Amino acid sequence: MSKVWRIFKVYEWIFLLLCVAAFISLGVIYHSPILELISVFLGLAAVSLNLKRKKYAFFVYSFYVLFYGIVSFIEKQYGEAILNIFYNLPVYLFTLYKYYIRDRKQGEEKSDFSIKQLSKKNLIISICLIPVITIAYGFILKSINSALPFLNALSTSFALVACYLASKASLSQWVFWILYSACLVAIWTINYFSQDGTGLLYLVLNAVYIIINLYGLITWIITKERKNENSHN
Repeated sequence: MSKVWRIFKVYEWIFLLLCVAAFISLGVIYHSPILELISVFLGLAAVSLNLKRKKYAFFVYSFYVLFYGIVSFIEKQYGEAILNIFYNLPVYLFTLYKYYIRDRKQGEEKSDFSIKQLSKKNLIISICLIPVITIAYGFILKSINSALPFLNALSTSFALVACYLASKASLSQWVFWILYSACLVAIWTINYFSQDGTGLLYLVLNAVYIIINLYGLITWIITKERKNENSHN
């Protein structure tokens, strides 16, 4: 396993440390629950390690979605709670099995994973599923009195696709993570103003996610193009 301080470049470290300082400050000022703070730090670490294509990012992802799912349930964001505990967590655990058990049996010991591209057919199928899932799941969430049922359902639709693509190391995952984070910015902004200021850390975290996901998309595109060029030389 590479030493953590060698994974990130200097300007990346500066950005991450500024984010950590901001989260701690907001947590202290607004008396955020410790569980919320822990999940925020885990989320920042997970997405950053995934950006660097580290297999052990999925260990961190697993703990993040567990803690985040619990906080979401407490805040009555049932769509997020169900998504993270009953879908994202199993997918990430299976990804860990794939990387650390199945791949090792096949002689693959690299700590990094290779970037893959989603086929046009699968991309079209994924996009077509989003409105179907949003409408169907939205009515289910509404029936159990979830806050913002259809917005929660839309974010769930994006996350279902993004999480699956992340488990496949697909470059296209970043597009869906951006859309998912944008939905969550809206959800936690509304939650903040309607629930006595709760969820501010998740609002800020997802705003940061949009920046990191855009950076991840650009970085992976450049990395993939360079590898393609090298393979043709």
